[in-house]
Amino acid sequence: MEFLMALLLFPMASFIFGIIGQLLIRKIYVVVGTTFCVWLVATFTIFNESFLIWVFIYSLFSLIGALTVYFVGKSKYE
Repeated sequence: MEFLMALLLFPMASFIFGIIGQLLIRKIYVVVGTTFCVWLVATFTIFNESFLIWVFIYSLFSLIGALTVYFVGKSKYE
């Protein structure tokens, strides 16, 4: 079950948080930094140190979600 959460649920949650965070905050690095900090805290409180690689991957998914909203919004006004 944890494997499916790490491969499906958590990346989708990070991507959706990137989208929603970009819509609300409008700062890409704040959204990605928040995602990184939340997963980093979860690494050392819930999971173990081997989960750290997933923290970077989930932050990348959050960045992709935030950039998607950024570029769609930017192209809409041009």
